[in-house]
Amino acid sequence: MARIYVIDDDEQLLRMVGLMLDRGGHTTTLISDPVDGLEQVKNDKPDLLVLDVMMPDMSGHDIARQLRTHKGLETLPILILTARSQDVDRATALKSGADDYLSKPVTSQELIERVDNLLHKRENRTKPEQGILIAMFGMRGGVGQTTLAVNLASALRRLSQEEVCLVDLSPAGGQAAMHLRLQTRATWADLPTANELDWSVLKERLTIHPSGLRLLAAPTMPQAASEPSAELVQACLHLLREKMMFTVVDMPRVFGPTFTAVLESADIALHVLAADVVSVQTAVQVDRLLGKTGITFRQKSYVLNHIQPEAELPQSTVERGLNARVASKINYDPNQSRALAQGVPLTLTSAKSPMPTMMNRMAEVIWQRVVSTTAKTKPG
Repeated sequence: MARIYVIDDDEQLLRMVGLMLDRGGHTTTLISDPVDGLEQVKNDKPDLLVLDVMMPDMSGHDIARQLRTHKGLETLPILILTARSQDVDRATALKSGADDYLSKPVTSQELIERVDNLLHKRENRTKPEQGILIAMFGMRGGVGQTTLAVNLASALRRLSQEEVCLVDLSPAGGQAAMHLRLQTRATWADLPTANELDWSVLKERLTIHPSGLRLLAAPTMPQAASEPSAELVQACLHLLREKMMFTVVDMPRVFGPTFTAVLESADIALHVLAADVVSVQTAVQVDRLLGKTGITFRQKSYVLNHIQPEAELPQSTVERGLNARVASKINYDPNQSRALAQGVPLTLTSAKSPMPTMMNRMAEVIWQRVVSTTAKTKPG
């Protein structure tokens, strides 16, 4: 999350850009007066500045030139937004001291990607050789697995501002797109064979949320239980590991080659269950089945999700049934039904209720793992 100032004398466009950046997980300050805006930037030193060009009294180019001579703001990332789109306009923007240039009208996707690129360049963070794969699974339906997968992916995106992809592998009609209120252009059913798949093809099949989160959606119509194939999924995950910092997989509720292929590749496996007898019994049976397959987990944890106001079983009873400790417990959250109806995951809001609080905490732990690892490998 970055502090971003936006200066534009067109208040309608100012609010629109602010909304796009807010959805991308940033904190925005909107300023319609360029003279006041220049002074505020000098005093507050934000993480990034978005500037309009044509403004009364002082242009965006004037502001950029002054900031480049102000102590402490020589390297402030500056993104110019303008209605002009000629090569000479881009050259003028860069010559004035801006780091990048976008022509209006701008889409949410374009804006977030450019902002993220500028922030990453400033941080100069060493990235790991490959991204982290998180598999969220459980054979019992109705335990909130998709809700948690969507919110964890959203929390990781908002916290890290890195590339994050959510993969919905349900063959029974995916729900992740509904949680995000996205109209998907394509799904994994539109992908070619594993041998024909490359990043340019896969990237075109990903739908981008206003927050910048990418989604490989499941088809709306039910597919054969054997789809997608293990070979195709492995090819997808290999490409996503190379391009994404985090890939969160909402696993199918069907045990088979695809299911085991994801778990064998996962860095973190999160087994989701509810606090009821059937859910615990199902989790025990799944564990026995996985034990017979010989899968060795790099890291596996149980997530106990309370989907009802009153839990049928206390945590201690659940842990005795599993013969294992529950790493994360998420209390019932009455806000979730409204979030689903609105299509806005709770971790992309300011809600402090049980579910986003716990999912944000989980995201923080995972993100710190990346930060600490890359800090150790960074030269010097």
